[in-house]
Amino acid sequence: MNSLDDPTVLLEALESVSGLEVEVDASLAGHSTFRIGGPAQFLVRVHEDTALEALLSVTDRLGVPFELLGLGSNVLFPDEGLPGVVARLVGRFVDFEFQGDRVTAGGGVTLAKLARSASEKGLEGLEALSGIPSTVGGAVRMNAGSYGVEIKDVLVEAIVLERDGRRRRYGVEDLQPSYRSTVLRGSQGVVARATFQLREGNAEKAAAKIEELNRRRWAALPSGSPNVGSIFRNPEGDYAGRLIEACNLKGAARGDAQISPKHANVIVNNGGARASEVMDLMLVARRAVSDRFGVELVPEVELMGSLRERWRKAVDLEVEGRG
Repeated sequence: MNSLDDPTVLLEALESVSGLEVEVDASLAGHSTFRIGGPAQFLVRVHEDTALEALLSVTDRLGVPFELLGLGSNVLFPDEGLPGVVARLVGRFVDFEFQGDRVTAGGGVTLAKLARSASEKGLEGLEALSGIPSTVGGAVRMNAGSYGVEIKDVLVEAIVLERDGRRRRYGVEDLQPSYRSTVLRGSQGVVARATFQLREGNAEKAAAKIEELNRRRWAALPSGSPNVGSIFRNPEGDYAGRLIEACNLKGAARGDAQISPKHANVIVNNGGARASEVMDLMLVARRAVSDRFGVELVPEVELMGSLRERWRKAVDLEVEGRG
């Protein structure tokens, strides 16, 4: 019998760790901008480094699934929820400190807050990233980018706690950043904090740029229906939205999930969408673009839990069918 068969073992281990808040069977739909997903077996709020180290050690020792949740703006949770532990960084992980033209921020700090705080100090470099609804940790993990600027362009280093509790310092090259990805994306390492190199500038100019870019960003996206922004990464030299639109899929729906009539690389939840319906639309779009253009679209949205394997199997079957 493992700790998931007898959840009291895991619950007791979690409750014994100082600096953790534990919630049982917490709805994940409310923690995602998609408003989709079943319950987390254990939702844990982590307040400090020592608590995070202990949490990672407990989940590693007991062999239970572990997922880190940021703002929930780029994730799709499965309808059945997630077993094991889903963690959020709070407390000291939402602190940040400026030292000259550098800033060190906890993994739970939002990019929006960090960028605005920097602009108030007359420091520039984060303006283009301010509209990305992500935490520092999530942004570093996926090398988030917007309007020609990526996290790697301003990142100095990241402190990552590995699943076995080891602490590792990653420089930019160590992360091997590429388009919307780093080596962390395939691991369960947690970005505890990151340091960014900014530049001296003008506070009013920086604030004005933030407002301008945010207006442009939100004008391009559908409003009023829950979504997670771009569903697929843009293929090199092209745009996923353009390819999907060219396949006449704008407005296509499965249940309450719909490819946005405004932006073809966005799927919206029109009220009661399920993860399975979103996945169906993703596969429809992927297949259509592959058949017409020979381009294989790759998800930008993080598929959580069982959805990762479902996607892999569906794509494999599609490829085999063509062979």
